[in-house]
Amino acid sequence: MKERRRGMSGADFATYCLENDEAIPESSRTLGCRPLAFEPERAFGRMEFNPGPNTVNPIGGVQGGFIAAMLDDTMAFGALTGIGGGYVLPTLELKVNYLRPVRPGRVIVEGWLVHRGKSVAFLEGRVLNDDGEECARATATALIREFR
Repeated sequence: MKERRRGMSGADFATYCLENDEAIPESSRTLGCRPLAFEPERAFGRMEFNPGPNTVNPIGGVQGGFIAAMLDDTMAFGALTGIGGGYVLPTLELKVNYLRPVRPGRVIVEGWLVHRGKSVAFLEGRVLNDDGEECARATATALIREFR
């Protein structure tokens, strides 16, 4: 996969992610990740996650760290469709606002690039439940590094 990603355009990266399970990291698969759509012209991504009962906190909602992980993954994948597949975006800072509980099962996570500098990207994302209600919102700052 490494060789294939180097030099990939954002559009090629988006297609690759939609067509190849190997593009999705094992950590994301643990949370039931499935890419749904990418829009390279907007540097936007939409992914489905299916957190299971092993992600639940004592009050029955998905634990916040799992929600943050879903947002982190989706924001990076969305941004990379605009930046290009030959890069990675290690997170420098992540802030999540939890608006309502996320229950185990299907959730939709959207992530997008807000601004790209020479070496830093600013990202945003949100988690939606099956009713389309926003459950969490995030902002992140990430380094832009070549994929090696």
